[in-house]
Amino acid sequence: MAPIIDQFAREAKGKVRVSKVNVDASPMLASRFNIMSVPFIFIFDGGQMKASQPGALQKHDLMVKMAPYL
Repeated sequence: MAPIIDQFAREAKGKVRVSKVNVDASPMLASRFNIMSVPFIFIFDGGQMKASQPGALQKHDLMVKMAPYL
């Protein structure tokens, strides 16, 4: 999943902000968002969580999910 996220981040540079978090190094953040497994994708817009997706996504599926925010 990481290569797909990295590629998306490069392609969407300047349109969206992409961040990755190491939940082992940030257990309070993982607890706050109730992350039980990785990967886990969250989409925020204007500081509000708009969508979340547990599990890996193919690039096409990630692009479809992100389309409203690009």
